[in-house]
Amino acid sequence: MPDYPLNPAYGTGVYRRRIRLKQGEGYVHGALEDTNHGFEVRVFHEAGVVTAIEPQAHRVPYTSCPGALERIKAFVGVDIHSSLKELNRYQPPSSNCTHLLDLTVMTIRQAATDEAVRQWDIAITDQTDEADSIATVTCNGEEVFRWQARDLQLTAPDDLAGKPFYLGFGKWASKHFPEEKLEAAFILQKGYFVSIARRFDMNKLAGEPALAQKDGMYGACYTYTSPAIEHGVRTENTMLDFTDCEEQLLQFR
Repeated sequence: MPDYPLNPAYGTGVYRRRIRLKQGEGYVHGALEDTNHGFEVRVFHEAGVVTAIEPQAHRVPYTSCPGALERIKAFVGVDIHSSLKELNRYQPPSSNCTHLLDLTVMTIRQAATDEAVRQWDIAITDQTDEADSIATVTCNGEEVFRWQARDLQLTAPDDLAGKPFYLGFGKWASKHFPEEKLEAAFILQKGYFVSIARRFDMNKLAGEPALAQKDGMYGACYTYTSPAIEHGVRTENTMLDFTDCEEQLLQFR
């Protein structure tokens, strides 16, 4: 773990992420908000093809992150019926914001359905010495997965215990879950990864250069790749706590 100032509230809280995908006339609106991020995207489509993408960043950890907004428009022209695997391979993570990329892929996939609204809710309880994190993901209010994890490794249910919940997750999960469950598995894993930031008081790190993370994070996303990593710095007061106020998610305050 990095040598960052600790969050005094860690151990009693919950990381929360909400993703909402809503059909419009000729477009789908996608929105994502969690402890560290806030994004919206509108994906316009006609005759089964993406015709335009309008992304918006409300809250980001680095000043360089908004530079990734234009990159996501590379999905213009793709077939909305493309598989999850095809869409995930279409754009390299190092050229994009990870969270906007994931949101855009989900929004494109929603365009191929007749479902008016789909909402994902992720909750990760803080890990303590006595208790593992409980990681849950629901879709339109119905629980899809409830896992337990400690130190980046799954501990429950029994058939998943010992499997990595960070690096190496995609390799085994892609073989273990059918596609209709694989998306939920990845959504939960991404939430768990971001939830680790709750351990730290990231708001005290405003002004820290992205280059400070070069050794461990280079190439992970747009901000952690050249040339953005050379000029990005941490933004101020962007980490929020939704432990007891999940109703505020997607209000982008």
